[in-house]
Amino acid sequence: MSDTPSGSSTDPPRIYPLVADQGNERVLKEWLVDHDTYALADVDEPVEAGAFDLCIVDRGGFEAFSGELQRAKSAAKPVLLPVLLLVPEAREGIIEADRGEIADNVLRTDVDEIVMLPIRQVELEWRIRALLRLREQSSSLHANVRQLSRFKQAAEAAGHAIFITDPEGRIEYANPAFEEITGYDRENVAGSDVNILSSGAMSDAYYTQLWETITAGEIWEAEIVNHRKDGSEYTAYQTIAPIVDAAGEITAYVAVQMDITEQKALRERLKRHRDVVQRLGDPIMIQDESGRFELVNEALAEFAGLPAEELIGSNEFSFMDPESSERIARKKQEVLETESPVRYSISPEFGLSGKESAFETTRYPFYDNDGDLTGTFAICRDVTELKERARQLRVLDNILRHNLRNDLTVIRGRAEQLREEGPEELSEMADTIVRHADRLMTTGDKSRAITNLLSDDPDVHPVDVAAVVDRVVEGIEASDRSVDLTVEAPQQTFASTTLNIEEAIEELVRNAIIHSDREVPAVRVSVSTAEDTVSVSVRDDGPGISGMDRDVLTTGKSIDALYHGSGLGLWLVYWTIRRSNGSIDVAEVDPRGTEVTVQLPAASDE
Repeated sequence: MSDTPSGSSTDPPRIYPLVADQGNERVLKEWLVDHDTYALADVDEPVEAGAFDLCIVDRGGFEAFSGELQRAKSAAKPVLLPVLLLVPEAREGIIEADRGEIADNVLRTDVDEIVMLPIRQVELEWRIRALLRLREQSSSLHANVRQLSRFKQAAEAAGHAIFITDPEGRIEYANPAFEEITGYDRENVAGSDVNILSSGAMSDAYYTQLWETITAGEIWEAEIVNHRKDGSEYTAYQTIAPIVDAAGEITAYVAVQMDITEQKALRERLKRHRDVVQRLGDPIMIQDESGRFELVNEALAEFAGLPAEELIGSNEFSFMDPESSERIARKKQEVLETESPVRYSISPEFGLSGKESAFETTRYPFYDNDGDLTGTFAICRDVTELKERARQLRVLDNILRHNLRNDLTVIRGRAEQLREEGPEELSEMADTIVRHADRLMTTGDKSRAITNLLSDDPDVHPVDVAAVVDRVVEGIEASDRSVDLTVEAPQQTFASTTLNIEEAIEELVRNAIIHSDREVPAVRVSVSTAEDTVSVSVRDDGPGISGMDRDVLTTGKSIDALYHGSGLGLWLVYWTIRRSNGSIDVAEVDPRGTEVTVQLPAASDE
């Protein structure tokens, strides 16, 4: 059974006759068929299943179908399904008949109008129209109530604060989200002035414009800073709309507030970050999985010789030499496949800008808000000046070492000549000169190693540290038999480190031997592995390590002028481990001695 009157559509109202008197039934049906305003419902369908807007029934039809009519009217509620009862004028007392059942139980609930027969067609039509108007009014009221209920349900379930005020700004209704955002109890806030939300952050001009807008019947939209019940501020995007009655008078205002406090703070942080990125002199970029630029800063645009907006959607091939572009493409693919950062150096040719620069680039995997890998993020550090200084340092080092070695060779040769040909009392002095000349030559070799290490880009490889330790120990044992060397190491252990690691380990072992005060120094070298690290420990039984040497190994801090050149080997150790992304720990051994432990990132044997 439909709860919507057919009279509200283009179809005429449908009338269902339940008239037991055959003569009256025939006349009524003929009248309905010939009538343009109404339509005859399908009487072959049961009352409960039929679609009609009004039922005309006489006593016989009522007695036969009263139960069906009750169920039909009940199913149509709350919309009225009117029933018009026809009774003969001579039997007006029908309502007193049938033991009072019709009068007491039926007429009050199932019959909406009673007319006496005979009745004129004009009066019948008037009665029908009146009942149909009641049906349409009940349907319209039901629709309004249902719509209002849905609006209230939507407001109650909304995630944004919704509140209604009277024309003077006193709160009449607030939804649960209002309570959650503002901290004010929505029941207790009713009747309060909306100014309880005012934080004082907005100017008088802001509120003047707001009220001028909404009192003119227009909608106001803007951000506002309000305060909660606890005094804390929040930022909301607010929409206020006037509610008008049928006469066009404003009866209330409805406001919707979306709390954008976190979004606004995020926007401000993003703006600061964007400003920083744009001001940096080093190129920064985000590229999608195909290598197309999604974000570039001005530094990259300057090197490329193209406006930043033209770079979006393109790649390095549009402004860089093919060889460099191909290398970058391979590095991008490596990041996407491993989802790990990669570091590489590159000196591209920029055809459009004509710039020549060297970069140390770190490229990272880039993920979207859902955690899906969508591309790469790269920071390119311009190291052109550093490269030039490193080149100059290397040249200077070569010149100094060449001159130093030449002069030391002359000094050593004269000292040996003096030792062999000179007076016997000068022989000991000559030995001292030879010994110090040899030490200075060794220092020069270490200086060259440090210079090369610091001048070149960090270049790490998987290195079998266990094999390195074996080679170091074998070399020392072959040259110095007066030492007790033991090794504890697995057959293979790969670490990610620079190729200088062998020089560093040898320096630690030799340093432990040289500084020992034992007749036969005992040194143990051990290699162990953990989940992500490889450790190499050098343990001796000597007098211990000085504070200066400890500082050099563990922190690389500057030292005072008393520190002499014999520590260059320890600096080589420090920079080797530092550029391998490792660490060094120095500990005292009970009852005496020192243990130096180097930790390096583990690497796959692949």
